[in-house]
Amino acid sequence: MRTKRPEWQVEQTRDKIRQAALELFRLQGFQEVTMRKIARQAGFSPTAIYLYYPAKDALYLEILKDGFEILFRLLQTGTDPILPPLERIQRYTQTYLKFSQEYANYYDLMFSYPVPKYLDYVGTEMEYLAWEEKRIALQDLELLQTALREAQARQVLRADLEAVYMANTLLSLCHGMISLHRSHIWSELNTSLTELYHQAVENFLSGLMERRLSESHPIE
Repeated sequence: MRTKRPEWQVEQTRDKIRQAALELFRLQGFQEVTMRKIARQAGFSPTAIYLYYPAKDALYLEILKDGFEILFRLLQTGTDPILPPLERIQRYTQTYLKFSQEYANYYDLMFSYPVPKYLDYVGTEMEYLAWEEKRIALQDLELLQTALREAQARQVLRADLEAVYMANTLLSLCHGMISLHRSHIWSELNTSLTELYHQAVENFLSGLMERRLSESHPIE
């Protein structure tokens, strides 16, 4: 009778499979990767991998969940609730940039590649797993929206825009600059991503504040 493996050993094996899949998704794209390829990359037989993951989509969703959990932990550490909301917003964007650089494979799978999203799994056996992944992703976004709402409540930022709109716009700005950097556009222009990124965030937030001030004190 086979002895049951310790839980830590099982999780170690599952992590090895996830890392192998993450690397293949980067190299070949989600659609081209199969469970057989992942098994080969991880050093398993084509059948043994199914002892740990029933399908590629389950494995993919688990990897996404890992990525959003890593990002959430980093964001929580950098955006302490005792800090002023504007500082938390700035730190949030700094952490987002850091994550894109230090966890590039996760970042690309989470935000850049044309891969399935929650709505693609609605009505399938993967719907619950997809919702769990989306729930964690929304926690990341909520940290930013909370800081924005607090900045509005303290009259630091204009109050006529919804926090979700400002959060989505700010993240689109951040992601756009990261994507241009990845495509080497900034290198061609001899532009520093870090410098441009931080300046763009400052300009975005200043624009919201300046608009509020100009509306409060219209020019005669």
